[in-house]
Amino acid sequence: MAAEAVLITSHKRLAQVTLVCRPEIDGLRAVAIVPVLLFHAGFDGFANGYLGVDIFFVISGYLITGLLLDERRRTGSISIVSFYERRVRRIVPALVIVVASSALGAWFILTPIRMEEFAGSVIAAFTFSANFWFLAQTHYFSTSADQQPLLHLWSLGVEEQFYVLFPLLFVFAAKAADRVLIIAIVGFALASLAGGQMVSTTSPDAAFFRPDTRTWELLIGSACAFVTAKHVPYRETVAIIGSSLIGLSLFVLPGPVAPNFLAVPVCAGTAMVLVSATATSGVGRALAAPGIAHLGLISYSLYLWHQPLLALARIQQMGALSPAITCAILLLSFALATVTWLFVETPFRDRKRFTRPTIFAAGSAAAIALISFGIGGNATAGYSFRYGELAGRYFEALGKLDDVVSTRSRAIGMGVCHFRADMSPPIDQFLRDWKCIGSGNGASILVIGDSHAADKAAAFKLNGVEVAQMTVAGCSSVPSLMTADCRQIFDWVKEYARIHKFRDLVIANKQYPNVYTPEQIDGALRFWQPLGARIFWFSDMPQFVDIEDWKAKNLVANGDASKGAIPVTLAEAKASFETMHSQENGRFTTVDSSRLFCAISWQSDCAPYVDGQGWVAAAGGHLTAVGAYFFGRQILNDPDFSLELRSR
Repeated sequence: MAAEAVLITSHKRLAQVTLVCRPEIDGLRAVAIVPVLLFHAGFDGFANGYLGVDIFFVISGYLITGLLLDERRRTGSISIVSFYERRVRRIVPALVIVVASSALGAWFILTPIRMEEFAGSVIAAFTFSANFWFLAQTHYFSTSADQQPLLHLWSLGVEEQFYVLFPLLFVFAAKAADRVLIIAIVGFALASLAGGQMVSTTSPDAAFFRPDTRTWELLIGSACAFVTAKHVPYRETVAIIGSSLIGLSLFVLPGPVAPNFLAVPVCAGTAMVLVSATATSGVGRALAAPGIAHLGLISYSLYLWHQPLLALARIQQMGALSPAITCAILLLSFALATVTWLFVETPFRDRKRFTRPTIFAAGSAAAIALISFGIGGNATAGYSFRYGELAGRYFEALGKLDDVVSTRSRAIGMGVCHFRADMSPPIDQFLRDWKCIGSGNGASILVIGDSHAADKAAAFKLNGVEVAQMTVAGCSSVPSLMTADCRQIFDWVKEYARIHKFRDLVIANKQYPNVYTPEQIDGALRFWQPLGARIFWFSDMPQFVDIEDWKAKNLVANGDASKGAIPVTLAEAKASFETMHSQENGRFTTVDSSRLFCAISWQSDCAPYVDGQGWVAAAGGHLTAVGAYFFGRQILNDPDFSLELRSR
């Protein structure tokens, strides 16, 4: 019996070593992590670098399924407890160290409103729901991705949600033949891919973050676990083709806006390398080179470290990082990842040093502590007591665009005239209930566009011109830039406008950091001109970048949020006007938003604050309620625009 036990144990260890300790897979992890890092760092040439996460998903599905298959073949069953023990050892220790360190940095860097947002992401990280949490935050006013310290943890959420259900397939099919499992896995993968394609056409953000639209990528790896390299003909050729597909996907092919069919090549290429590359093959030897393999070994810690370091540095810097600083942060990420792998990841995987009860207890305690930190951040308005007696003045200076009871939200008709998915009824109901048809001296004016157009509608309304309004958060008036939801709403209002005949059509959109191309302008005109209305198109607004952070900085430095410089994209806004004005050709009238806005402050520096009136500008180039009122005054007094409105 003793000899048999030794033999079984030896077989178990050999199987796990054969599967997990493959340096070529570590090399493939390196191929995945480098583009992700360079994409997040903002380097040119890596626009598709985010596809490295897709590579990770395929690898993860392959390795986990291989371990489950090995256990099933040896014992005839699957231990769910052992499965999650492996997951905890792999994921939690390094995650705790990185999130705790990020929280420490956030304490000294983040303003209360950002800290409150960060606290929510900490809670999501340790409930493995980060993908759903960030999906809920992806609206027009959410913090930009490059300033979200824990945004990258969405992928852990997807994986852990997948692993809640996936092992059950093996539990319930313990006696099933491998071919039955393969058929089930392939069937689920195809369903997930088809579902992801459908969702991506209407809601790219949902397709990006949801587990059901990502499952097919993990399942591709799962299916590969049933294939051994010795059963693959022309292994070297298959590995070369797979490597080429990965390279083409990262640097040549168009990247998918969501996990749809355009993500198939990179996932298929990864699968081909997994089933064909061996330690003796050319591709396998290249991937297993010592430096590349080491990068793959630390890839998990490197993935964890780089995003919070980059994001916190950008917030601290209040702007883009220089190439030198970016490179220094990436080198620091590499050093911290190496240390974390040596002194955190590796020790906690050793069952002799940390038993199962210890790892579960320690992991639970750390998770509870960090979740408590997150709850505390939400309960104390982002630990605003850090600002002492200045906390009250900080909140007075905030422009809370998302507050549904604010004056601005009422003025733009949030959820009634202005559609935003997280603050409105479903689209069909929103359209059925829409009654923002205008009245009085504004009845012949229709305002369309995104939330910048909603600001213009509010500017009219606050000055007594009750215009018709159909505005949609994040929706461009340019057809080639419209999502399916945007197109549905704008097609609907076009049909309404054909019947009810508006004389004037007012269009406004955020363009920064881009400017509409002549082709995009032509496309928008082809879409809207059939209404027969005169078109007045507002150029881009000046934007006060990171205005809330600058308010906090000015408050701490000068005791007054309005005292101090706040950078503005005035040159970019003027460039938008010049470009649009040059394309008019009698087809529409461009309204210079920067000129109208800067006239509000009657100051030469185009300030976001007017003495005696308050803040007129808010985040993202938006107007406060006060700003909308004064902006409307400028519109109505503008000789190129307001006289047209009065001539009906």
